[in-house]
Amino acid sequence: MDAKAKRPGQEQVDDAAYRRVLNFYYDEAELFDNHDYETWLATCVVPEIQYRMPVRNSLELGAKADLPYDNGYFMDDFNSLAIRIQLWSKHATTTAESPPSITRHFVTNIRAFPAEQAERLRATSHVLVYRTRATEPRPYLFSARREDLLDDVDGMLRLVRRDITMDEPVVMSPNLSFLV
Repeated sequence: MDAKAKRPGQEQVDDAAYRRVLNFYYDEAELFDNHDYETWLATCVVPEIQYRMPVRNSLELGAKADLPYDNGYFMDDFNSLAIRIQLWSKHATTTAESPPSITRHFVTNIRAFPAEQAERLRATSHVLVYRTRATEPRPYLFSARREDLLDDVDGMLRLVRRDITMDEPVVMSPNLSFLV
């Protein structure tokens, strides 16, 4: 695509805004890899957060799902994220993570666009999560696309909404006790 040609609605942000988005994603990945979800919740999201990862439909082209409801791995707001994080932080309530997994979040294909509201940005990214467990001989890989809405709150970007589309229709890991 010609560097000057733009698709409608795909205007890029300036370099300074793009660097802010990059830094947000890299800081977030570091918090996730350190299992510091409490800091992530306190510093990287707004109270109205919507964090969603629906089950991916694998249907033939043009087919519609038979189920009348949406199901998801994550369909969280601030309160449900806080509960999830609190449960993960206690050994007594998270036998699935005792000992804790080792994760590494690789974030790439980052694009940032202006949102309808001036202080907000839309961003997309691809993420690969490499996860190993002391109790499992083989690692797990999770690949996904994320579509985010970010808000500038007191000079810091914060996550308003995240929609995650996994690249596999069935997650093969024994649990999803980490954020993407």
